[in-house]
Amino acid sequence: MEIMELVERAGFYAGAAALFGLLFLIPLYVSQRRDIERLRGWAELAPHAPDEAETAAASDVRLAHEAAFTDAAAAAATDRASRRAARSASRGEPIPAAARVRGERPAATRTMPEGTAVYREPSWRTWIRRGPTTRELLMVMAGAFLIGLVIVVGSQVLFGGGAEPPPAETAGGTGVVKEDVEVAVLNGTAVTGLAGAVADDVEANGFFLGAVTNSPTPAEETVVLYERGHEEEAKVVANDLGVQVVQLVDPESRELAEGADVIVVAGEDRAQA
Repeated sequence: MEIMELVERAGFYAGAAALFGLLFLIPLYVSQRRDIERLRGWAELAPHAPDEAETAAASDVRLAHEAAFTDAAAAAATDRASRRAARSASRGEPIPAAARVRGERPAATRTMPEGTAVYREPSWRTWIRRGPTTRELLMVMAGAFLIGLVIVVGSQVLFGGGAEPPPAETAGGTGVVKEDVEVAVLNGTAVTGLAGAVADDVEANGFFLGAVTNSPTPAEETVVLYERGHEEEAKVVANDLGVQVVQLVDPESRELAEGADVIVVAGEDRAQA
C-alpha cells in the first residue's frame, strides 16, 4: 500500500474517532455551560454572597478554635478527676458521686471508633457534576485521535494492507511492459480497413495503440519501424504480429506516427493474409 493511501485511511479513521469524541463531549460542555450560567445568575442576585461566605467561613474557624479550646479544657478537667479517683481508689476511700460524674467523658469529646466507615462521594460522580475542564477536553480529543491511529495501524498489521495491484504484463525475458509501448499503424496499401484490422491486433496483444492512418508510400511487405532506443520494443511487437522485418524509422513515417515509439506499416502481404 502506498504511503498516501495509508495517510488517507489514517485521516479517515482519526476523523471518525474525533467525531465520536466530540459527540461525547458536547453534552458535557453544555452541562458545564449551564452550570456556569447558573453561578453567574446567583452572583448577580447576591453580589455580596462571596463576602458573606468568607465572613461565615472565618466565623466557623473561630468557633472551631473555641470549641477545640473548650474540649481541651474539658479533657484536662476529666483527666484530673480521673487521677483523683484513681488515688482515692488506691487508698480504699469511696469515690464521691460528683467525682464519678466529672470523671465520665463528655459525649461531645468522644471520638468515633477506629474503622468506622465515612461516606465519600465517588470521584466519577464528582467529575460528572462538575463538568470537564478545558484540559480534560483536550485530553479526550487526543485520546480519540490516538484510538483512531491505533485502529488504522492495527488494520494494516492484521490484514496486510489490502490486496496488492497485479503486476504489469511483460514480454517473456525482455522486461518490456507492453502497455507502456505506444504503437502507431500505417496502411501502406489501397485496401480499405487494413490499418484498423492491424490496430485491433495491436490492442489484442496488450500494446498501447497510437495513431492509425494511411502511409503515402506503398509497401509490399509489412514492416515494424522503431525510434532510437526502442529496438527491443519493436522486436516484441514484430514477434507478436508475425512480422519479419524490423528497421529504424524514416522521417516521413515518424511524422505520421505522432510520437509513437514503434510503427507498424501494413503491406500487401498483410492484406492477402
